Amino acid sequence: MHVALFCHNYPPHPGGLEVMVQTLARHLARRYRVTVVTAAWEGARGVALEEGVAVHRLPALHASEGRGVPWPLPYGPGIAAARRATREADLYHAHGSLYATSVWAARLARSRRRPLVLTEHVGFVPYRSAAVNAIQRAAWKTVGDRVVGRASRLTSYNARVIAWLEARFPGRRVAFVGNGVDGQAFRPRPAGDRRPLRRSLGLPEDEVLALFVGRQSEKKNLEWMLERPRRGFRLVVCGAARRLPADVVNLGVLPHERMPELYAAADLMINPSAGEGFPLALQEAMASGLPVALLWDPGYERWLDRAAAASCDTLAELEETVEALAADPAARGALAQRARAWAEDRWSWEATAAAYEEIYGEALKERP
Repeated sequence: MHVALFCHNYPPHPGGLEVMVQTLARHLARRYRVTVVTAAWEGARGVALEEGVAVHRLPALHASEGRGVPWPLPYGPGIAAARRATREADLYHAHGSLYATSVWAARLARSRRRPLVLTEHVGFVPYRSAAVNAIQRAAWKTVGDRVVGRASRLTSYNARVIAWLEARFPGRRVAFVGNGVDGQAFRPRPAGDRRPLRRSLGLPEDEVLALFVGRQSEKKNLEWMLERPRRGFRLVVCGAARRLPADVVNLGVLPHERMPELYAAADLMINPSAGEGFPLALQEAMASGLPVALLWDPGYERWLDRAAAASCDTLAELEETVEALAADPAARGALAQRARAWAEDRWSWEATAAAYEEIYGEALKERP
């Protein structure tokens, strides 16, 4: 079977969605021919074979990237080669309903009479800006609805997103497929590793370190966190090039290969974001035995037990919880054990890939 994956961004572009698609592609490539079509990012462009996956990185305009809205528009050289490489694919799998790459996948699936599997990651995300919300509604009406309409199978890994899709598209079933985590790469480290890891990352060695991981986006709620007093801990921020207050440790964009070291070096993780699918960094941190304090989203309930993290219903509650955890090593230790146990028991990339393979098989049986 030849599977063509279409994703707007892909590593080295930072982000959990990018890592998710890359990991899925590499697992599928153990059994199938896999081609990825995505946007070029910085120096990574052209065609490359990466762990059995043929990756086509197309030149693209990233005009909205600086505003925290990743919506690249591929153009020019490379498109013809990517079209040829995916023309005879047995199945197309697109990520996100609103992206140019997903529109392309939907058109290919229709013209080639092949199944289209669509994974919707976030659905409709409310922003403070009325203009952004209006643009998002228009995008769904003009682009998203058509892409969904052409999909043979719909999936998501957030119960809230599934409910939103099924309400918007009556009669359409949306399958839940949760993401996995690499429990070998992301694992608890001996306590003696912490100081050397902190030195290697340029982190303070004798302070309580609270970690925030996320790209530049309003929904990540980093601005809220920066406005709060940081009592009893030092904030460490990773995930994008940013200007931050002098008392905040700014790691910028850290290569994903070093993220296990960062989780092992921190004391706790703060996740105040809203409107997420399910942050991959959250899974990686928990698998690493890092206690997590998060703003709870009801959409997480199918993939996370509230008790496996310090789950808060409001940002005010989250602020209090973080301060309490920073001051209580025993509470952090107990939460770390619950987090790791949950990750070991529930999250596996092998299981995730197998779930998608089953969906592919169903779609192929009903080939349009």
